[in-house]
Amino acid sequence: MSRRDPLFPNALIVARREYRDRTRSRLYIGSTVVLALMAMLVAVAPIVVRAVDRATVTRIAIVAADAELGQRAVSVADSLLNSPPPGATPATWKKPFLVEVADARSAAADLADGSVGGVMLVSRGADGHLDIVFRTPEGPNSARSTILSVAAFGIGVLDWSARLPPDATRDAFHPPAFQVDSINTAIDAGVALDARQAASRYVLGLIFVILLLISIIIYGMWVATGVAAEKSSRVMELMISAASAPQMLTGKVVGIGAAGLTQYLAIAIPAFVLLALQNQIAAAVLGPDWVTGAPLGGLSGPLLIGYGVFFMLGYVLFALIYASMGSFVSRPDDLQTLSLPLSLVAMAGYLVAVVALGGASGTLVVLTSFVPPFSPFVMLARIMVSAVQPWEIVLSVGLLIATIALVAVVATRMYAAGVLLYGQRPGLRAFVAAARRG
Repeated sequence: MSRRDPLFPNALIVARREYRDRTRSRLYIGSTVVLALMAMLVAVAPIVVRAVDRATVTRIAIVAADAELGQRAVSVADSLLNSPPPGATPATWKKPFLVEVADARSAAADLADGSVGGVMLVSRGADGHLDIVFRTPEGPNSARSTILSVAAFGIGVLDWSARLPPDATRDAFHPPAFQVDSINTAIDAGVALDARQAASRYVLGLIFVILLLISIIIYGMWVATGVAAEKSSRVMELMISAASAPQMLTGKVVGIGAAGLTQYLAIAIPAFVLLALQNQIAAAVLGPDWVTGAPLGGLSGPLLIGYGVFFMLGYVLFALIYASMGSFVSRPDDLQTLSLPLSLVAMAGYLVAVVALGGASGTLVVLTSFVPPFSPFVMLARIMVSAVQPWEIVLSVGLLIATIALVAVVATRMYAAGVLLYGQRPGLRAFVAAARRG
């Protein structure tokens, strides 16, 4: 919309009024401060976790009838669990695990009262093969259980090699090399991301998708609530006589969107600054041994631009629909019923995006990344964790813009008919009739 457009002056007045009224609200300012503090606390939470980990030493008990076998198990488990992180200083780094041999009775008692984090029972069967059971309060897929499953393999190898005859002519046992080679790894500047950057991209992608979902629902409800409040107070009858329906709708979406964006930036900027400086803060508070790498590894300028594009387009699409729904409501209390289907649509896009963040690239994920209103969520998730061709991004954005243009026409018709409709319960038939009549 240009300044020469006849809709521009009145729409700009409405947008300024909506932005001013929203940003002057005490609730707006208070919620911004509270949410910003919560976001900053979440950003520094990993440092608190590292501080707790630094002060905690987890005991792992090894129970074995054979003393020599028990010592082998301690050696292998200790080397795997107490591997120093990259960049740690060996002189000052402290082991987070204490692996030691214990008898069966005391180990069971310590596990029951929480004194040990797990008990590894190592026994030899009649055929000479080892049987290892790891008892732990954690789940079978926990990181510690996975590491100790590797330790169990190492214990078996050492035990097998120790029991070879002295004159055996076999070569020394070498564990096989293992690596994960993904054919759908995200690429940054033409280079595939390493494991740490890929993990960081997954976490950041999850944060971005959650923020997108929350922002769209909250700010969309702001738009619908603003329309319903003006209609219920009869202010709408005065405003509609001074400005046209397209001007009112444009000003409502732009003004409340600007207020929401201001709050969003006030929340996000401090949190991202703390995330970016997380290692420096951890080094100053905990020491250099607890610096574990860049928490924002893999994040780049194009990704932030892509997130901004999908955020703005997704908000405009949903805000237009929310505004048209709010125009049919005579009381703000009735908004919950009408907003539920739209919230479920946004939630469906979020759930598919979570699947995409897990590395899935099936037909459903690819298709929904092009289909509005799911594409802002799913395409953003695909960009974060997988290799997406430029034409796919252009097509997704193009279809989203075309959908916004179509929805704007329909929403304007519904808004024009709905703001003057009082005393009738909104339904699907009323929406269709308003779209055709407008």
